Amino acid sequence: MKPTRRVFLAASTATPLLISAIQPAAHALPQDTQSALNIVMDLIIPASDGMPSASEAGGLTYLENLMERNKEAATDIRNGLSVAEAFSQCSFKRPLTQLERNDQMAVLRGMEDTTPGVFDALRAYVYESYYTQPAIWKLIGYDLFPTDHTGPSLKPFDDSLLANVRKMPKLYRDA
Repeated sequence: MKPTRRVFLAASTATPLLISAIQPAAHALPQDTQSALNIVMDLIIPASDGMPSASEAGGLTYLENLMERNKEAATDIRNGLSVAEAFSQCSFKRPLTQLERNDQMAVLRGMEDTTPGVFDALRAYVYESYYTQPAIWKLIGYDLFPTDHTGPSLKPFDDSLLANVRKMPKLYRDA
């Protein structure tokens, strides 16, 4: 499945309900898979400018829970990690988790260039795991307004903003 904007938005709006219902997966993935996924996540979304990395924001727990409940997502993520591991072994003769950061980045760049569909799917899941976290919403200034009650109200429109436009000549002809 290629994640679309619609799928992402649907997941985003359901997140507050899901977060309260989902209990953290108790090490659903083997430790080596968790380590590789943490590395990939933090290479895609590193910590910077006061923002946490993907793993610091709780992305691993989110993806573990997602993989438990969505077999297609689990397949896409495992496939992405397998391809990254294959690139690592082929290029550096070592597992991804044992490489230096620059070499790990080279693995992801090679993966992105050679298998863009696999990389895009993995990156989309990492983005989803990050931007559906309420802690991240606060840091980026996003406020969730559920549709079951009144949201924010608009400021009254200031007609003086149109004064210069109204002074302009017509940019169209009368029909």
